[in-house]
Amino acid sequence: MLETPGVLELKWEKRPGIFQTDRYLKANIERVKIDTKEDIQFRNMGQLVPSPDRLTAEDYQRRIAKCIAFLDVFPNGAHSPKVQIILNTLQEEYKRAAAGGLKLNNKWIKPEALQRDAYTIDARIEYFDMVAAKESSNLMMTMRHFEKISADFVSSENYSKSRELAIETLKSYGPIVERRLGRVEYNRQDRLRARATLPISVRGENKAVQDKADADYLKKVQRETTELKTKWLSLNDYHSDPMRKVLNSIKNTLSALEKEVSPEEEEIAGPLYREAWDAARSSDFETAEEILKELKSLKVPVRYLDPLEEALTPPEESEPESEPEPEPKSESEPKSESEPKSESEPEPEPKPEPESESKSKGSGKSANSNPPPPSSENADDVGGSKMQLILVIVLAVVILGALATAFLGKKKSS
Repeated sequence: MLETPGVLELKWEKRPGIFQTDRYLKANIERVKIDTKEDIQFRNMGQLVPSPDRLTAEDYQRRIAKCIAFLDVFPNGAHSPKVQIILNTLQEEYKRAAAGGLKLNNKWIKPEALQRDAYTIDARIEYFDMVAAKESSNLMMTMRHFEKISADFVSSENYSKSRELAIETLKSYGPIVERRLGRVEYNRQDRLRARATLPISVRGENKAVQDKADADYLKKVQRETTELKTKWLSLNDYHSDPMRKVLNSIKNTLSALEKEVSPEEEEIAGPLYREAWDAARSSDFETAEEILKELKSLKVPVRYLDPLEEALTPPEESEPESEPEPEPKSESEPKSESEPKSESEPEPEPKPEPESESKSKGSGKSANSNPPPPSSENADDVGGSKMQLILVIVLAVVILGALATAFLGKKKSS
């Protein structure tokens, strides 16, 4: 901004949008380096690598977009080679995340291992989140993570460590809540005194804002109680009831955890869960079923057991193929003469005819059409009639032979 033989005045951006001007003696200045737009843009990108654990594919895409945008603006900049290396690293990790992998503790877990180690991995993640909350002094979230561990992962190898961390947290959380509870009434009175100092024209508006804030907080507490089903409620310096509930939870939970005795031989569900998946994938369903019963006794949540039970269901035997049904005849094909007529059109019964006429008709062919073939019952009747006719003819021949013999005998005797 200004330069004299002995003084240099510089204007710099202290924070985004906030500038500050300072003067320096040239005798105290070794060198002056002014950041370019590229330097500022590169600094604003933040630390993209090494990437943190448990980023999703969408998280990687957002980081990759920052690198691409920088290289589009500064393709030949001083920081472009570094950004290109960062981009290559992020794209490689993105491929793993998009394929279903998970980065945990700076190590990549393959998709096929995520299913068989799901219980152990989720328990470990919950414990890591509990440790991170404790290190950031967020004691409420620390206890919420422990609440999750004690509900779902009590049979994990992380439970004993999280229990010790919970006891340590509760011992420091209790006095903090007690001090805040003792100041609630003073805070409410102080808020009223501050409102009284305001102009009358804005007191009503100030009260409406405070009332809305109180109502929003109580709704939040109600949602945490009913929907989240947690006893570690958010605290507010103007409301004592939630603080008393949290203080009672601290005392009761701390007493229960201190009395809790760890079993001599603790059963860990994680390795059992892994063995069950290995047995299911090798079609050893009997062993997997036995392990599944043991996992249920260890109170492993249903969301981990349901996929395992589905994998244990053996494939159903294929049903024998049924004989192909005859294709229905098209309407264009003529109906067979032997096909029985429908009930709606009964065939009229033929009138009885004299024997002579029937014989004469039987000896000749019909000029119009052939008679319909007889049914099976009629065929039996016809066969029986023929047999009777043959017997009658034979009997007649025998009788005639006998009469002829007798007649010839009488003639010879005379």
